[in-house]
Amino acid sequence: MSLVQLPYELLSYVVQALDLATIRSLSLTCRRFLYLFQEPNIAKLLLETKAPETQETRNAKANKRWAVELRRLVKRREAIASVSPFLVALVGYAKTWLYENGVLCYIKERQRGQLRILELHRSQSSEIIVDTKKLLGIVLPMPPPKKYRFQLLYCAHNIVSCLYTHKHPEPASWLIFFDPWTDEIIQVQQLESSYKIFVRNNDKFLFYGTHSQLGPDGFRRWEIRGYDLIAKTWLPGKLDLTNFVGVDIGSNICFEILDDWFYALSNQTAFEVDEIDLISNYDCYRFPLNAQAFQSLEHVPRAELWRRQHADGAIDDRWTFMRLFKDEATARIKVVESRKEWLAGNRSATRTYYTREIPFSTAHHEQSLGPGPGPGPGPGGTGQASSLPDIGPSASAGVAVEKCLGSYPSSADAPSRDPHLVHPGDDGSKSLMFTLSKCPIRSYHASCQTYIDLVDDPPGFSQGSQRIRIRGGSRRPWSPDERKERLRLLAAVGQEPPPPTFYQQLQNIYRHEDVVLWPPEQDPGNPDPHLDRLYGILNPPDCLGKIEGVWDERSMVYATGDGEGGDPKCLVFVSWDPSIFLKGTPRYPGAMSPGGSPLVPANVVGASREPESRTAQLHEGKGKGRDTTECYPISQPKSTCNPRAGAAASPSPSSSPGGSAEGRNNNNNGAQWKTVGPAEYQKIGRGYHFAAR
Repeated sequence: MSLVQLPYELLSYVVQALDLATIRSLSLTCRRFLYLFQEPNIAKLLLETKAPETQETRNAKANKRWAVELRRLVKRREAIASVSPFLVALVGYAKTWLYENGVLCYIKERQRGQLRILELHRSQSSEIIVDTKKLLGIVLPMPPPKKYRFQLLYCAHNIVSCLYTHKHPEPASWLIFFDPWTDEIIQVQQLESSYKIFVRNNDKFLFYGTHSQLGPDGFRRWEIRGYDLIAKTWLPGKLDLTNFVGVDIGSNICFEILDDWFYALSNQTAFEVDEIDLISNYDCYRFPLNAQAFQSLEHVPRAELWRRQHADGAIDDRWTFMRLFKDEATARIKVVESRKEWLAGNRSATRTYYTREIPFSTAHHEQSLGPGPGPGPGPGGTGQASSLPDIGPSASAGVAVEKCLGSYPSSADAPSRDPHLVHPGDDGSKSLMFTLSKCPIRSYHASCQTYIDLVDDPPGFSQGSQRIRIRGGSRRPWSPDERKERLRLLAAVGQEPPPPTFYQQLQNIYRHEDVVLWPPEQDPGNPDPHLDRLYGILNPPDCLGKIEGVWDERSMVYATGDGEGGDPKCLVFVSWDPSIFLKGTPRYPGAMSPGGSPLVPANVVGASREPESRTAQLHEGKGKGRDTTECYPISQPKSTCNPRAGAAASPSPSSSPGGSAEGRNNNNNGAQWKTVGPAEYQKIGRGYHFAAR
């Protein structure tokens, strides 16, 4: 009996054994299988079993549009795997900017002091405008001087955190966090140090850390303080991460709030370079988000977090990026790290993407060193400082290592890797490689096993010009028929399959697709004016050079322009999410399929794409369904960013009731420092969306 003849109920059991990409491919093989992505009960089953931790599933639980959200999820993953964004737009000009959790915060002119806040993931057509000078005049104990620095730090759960600093008459810094949606100034706190400051928060707690504690060995350590957003009070004491090594957030350390836990992860274990180290491990701590957070610190033994062995080859740390995330299918906490390595003595370097789970089932509770004195962060408050066990200036020295790790394996004891969690990128043998300065954004999407880079690819290697493009590569499992064909070809030439090495196992399991560059090359013989205009959006002619940007699982924002002479940079938004639609953005008028054939994406069986050395095939509509043009508000993507209960879903010009400014915790003075206006991207009017008509 074929699958077509199976009853509905039995087929629902069959698809539970398949991944979403394979089910998508199955639905396209026959009209009778189209219901797999249209029938609400099947869609609900697939979302709840295959992708329970996605934003689309959370949306479906709220709006009951299971089939719509399932198609949206699959189209997002297909867009990433085929390097085919749904929308690109120039959304603003900025001297200072921040993009976190789908919210863009930017200041166009420092002199005017206007902070503009735009919810891109919610497709907002208006943005909140905060007059920072009026805000500072309300919250600071003295009028700000003429010269000061206003730095954007973080935005999540409708809370914007920023840092105010001035040098005269005396150097001083204040941490300010407020809710511009409800006009609430939550807290203002003067800081002892703001060196390497970061902020993370959910709807109940906010934590900030500084790399300011000086150890006896002369190295700085991280210290973290917390604030209860419900009780409006600082948590007692602070947490001193005395043995937590790393300085560069996103490169060798990560701080994230996932669910109801605060995580700190490092890919380093020693303050000093130790040439006898044969094994490299991750180091990870976490504590729960509650009033006794610092007393409940958990630590995974480093021996359980093997990273690499130095016999693997040399590594170029400049290319390394690292990110903590929650797996969309299993809800497990994982880390993805990209490293550029010369593996097994190869002459050419390969950028490889490693994913591994953080096994907190083996974690143990760290004990505080006792009630040593430590100043509390609140005004005039005191508290106790919790610390990690001190193991001395070098975390690699003799007894100190045994105390911290319990045991330290040799190179020969290094565990084997899971080939499903290792994704080798291209090594330059089939496509052009870019220098670090020409590759400002590097990302990896584990849900669709795709790496995405933003690259500067000037035409004809011309000097002084700029051509920003999106570069990506993905992989998918070989189909059973493809595996049989590979074995048949080996048998035809009389070859026996050699004993597979680890990387040969990867080649036997996965088919690595050709690298794709988007937009496609312009045809010199038949130039497309629409393609020229698209390149003009990605590369605004008045903003060239000094590219920088950030990314998340459904979009990226980058700034381009030197920013010198008082000129702001251009902010360009790229979206993989079909639900994001910016008001007034026209459909791309040309007939372009940016990555090849997206009707059957590159990560499903039987798919194919144009390699980057050829001009992409042009056809009408990108093959993406009509329902992608429907716009539904969605929550911010990370688990730290769902809107707080009772908060406004969109900016409102009305202010909250007034009150005293004393204590700086009151819901007051909103009308003085906040207004709402049309989004700047509507005035700029430079962008395209690529959904089908």
